Amino acid sequence: MNLLPLGLQNIVHNLRFLISKPRLVDARDQYKFTDEHLKFVHLMEAMNYLRIAGDDGRSLPQTYFEFGTHSGRTFSCAVNSANYLGMRNMEFYAFDSFEGLPDTNEVEDGFFKAGTFSMSRAEFVSIVRRKTGVRLSDRNIIKGFYCDSLTSERQTSMPKAGVVHIDVDLYSSTVDVLCFIKPLLVSGTLLLFDDWYCFPGGALQGERKALTEFLEENNGYEIEPWKPYSTFGKSFFVTRVPK
Repeated sequence: MNLLPLGLQNIVHNLRFLISKPRLVDARDQYKFTDEHLKFVHLMEAMNYLRIAGDDGRSLPQTYFEFGTHSGRTFSCAVNSANYLGMRNMEFYAFDSFEGLPDTNEVEDGFFKAGTFSMSRAEFVSIVRRKTGVRLSDRNIIKGFYCDSLTSERQTSMPKAGVVHIDVDLYSSTVDVLCFIKPLLVSGTLLLFDDWYCFPGGALQGERKALTEFLEENNGYEIEPWKPYSTFGKSFFVTRVPK
């Protein structure tokens, strides 16, 4: 476990990189900029879609659910995007274990390993407040591994979903998330999958496998592809839910 605050961790990491790989600095910085730029632009587009297509909350719920929050980058971007667009009635919910990934299965989960992407709840809250000026309430932060925290009781207390950001890396976690949000989906909900293409092209694994199975096992739900999301992701509109 790294006991240094995240900001100091980043400084140490950057110094090590500058010393050990000085010729690769440009490549690293360009990739980082491009990946973040693509991601943040699409998040702004997602919020604007919700505003326009949702007729300022009259047609679509102004809610944002993020499953897998890690560094707080995407969550803060969503908050700032909504504020920039004047979406004053938006509600934001963060779902994370704040202990990193749970146990993984090498066949199903490939690259991803247990314990990675760990950040404390306090660090996450601090980052979001620093980047957005918003202090999240306990009601808006759901802590715990999804197999434990995504209960039927919590499900019934949640509003309908406008935008759902799924960055949970693992097949099993995606299954838990889709089961949880199933009754919260409406025609027009936007799904953003961060890790859709983290496997060889065409492979039915990870988030792709979980969504494919969800649609096969739940008649009446239909989706429409929108566009790639950042480097490895993909976005979809929910176009039909059972009545």
